[in-house]
Amino acid sequence: MRFIQVVALLPALAVAQEQVPLADRVQGWFNKAKSYLPTATPVVPAAVVEKVVEKAVKIQEKTVTPFNVTNWQSLLEPSSEPQDWLVYVTGGNKTCFGRCDKADKSFNESVLLFSADPTSPNLGKLDCESNQVLCSAWGAGTPSVWHFQVPQAQLGEERAPTALHTVYLNTTTVTPETIYKVHSEKVYETTPAYEGALHPTDGWLAQNGLLLPLGYVIYGFSAIPSWLFMILISFFSRTFMNRRLGNVGAPAPAPQN
Repeated sequence: MRFIQVVALLPALAVAQEQVPLADRVQGWFNKAKSYLPTATPVVPAAVVEKVVEKAVKIQEKTVTPFNVTNWQSLLEPSSEPQDWLVYVTGGNKTCFGRCDKADKSFNESVLLFSADPTSPNLGKLDCESNQVLCSAWGAGTPSVWHFQVPQAQLGEERAPTALHTVYLNTTTVTPETIYKVHSEKVYETTPAYEGALHPTDGWLAQNGLLLPLGYVIYGFSAIPSWLFMILISFFSRTFMNRRLGNVGAPAPAPQN
């Protein structure tokens, strides 16, 4: 029975690899697992292995939905059923300083692990390199995983809170299993739910329509070159000092009789 359970787990282990065909990967895992078993263990019929391989081949890869400034609100809108979203936040040289390559590769490989799990959440991806306004509005750090629990829509009632947990990823040790365990082992529950002003749906800024405007403001300041900031600061400081010195050196008003 233990051997059968090992075989049943082979598809999830095999799909995380991309270098060889899926069927060959599963067969390889099967042969590797068989080598660790005692010689007295009964040999599983080839038909069973072929059935497991066939099941793995039929697994369809989950869709990863890109999040951007135009669609994120509709994606996180309550619907007829509650739904979970696991959004991977990444960036490039400007927004992740070139440290997200390993995390990106791990996330891409973890998609196959999520695909083999019927209980897995919807998958999304937010690239801060091309969506700096949205990342600024969310206050999103890279690389990280944002887990949203979107409630069911209630007719005639106010929107229920959307639980948000953020899990930051170690850029040197992250693996596909690390990202998958955010869901499978509910790692997101180890961090408290965020309920601050920058919450994408429930925060004070979002409730008052100010979240995206703030994102544009933050992005605008970040886009200004540092040398221009120095020139502006120098200009205003000189103007301020000249006015003060001018007032000090001005002649005193003549006494009135």
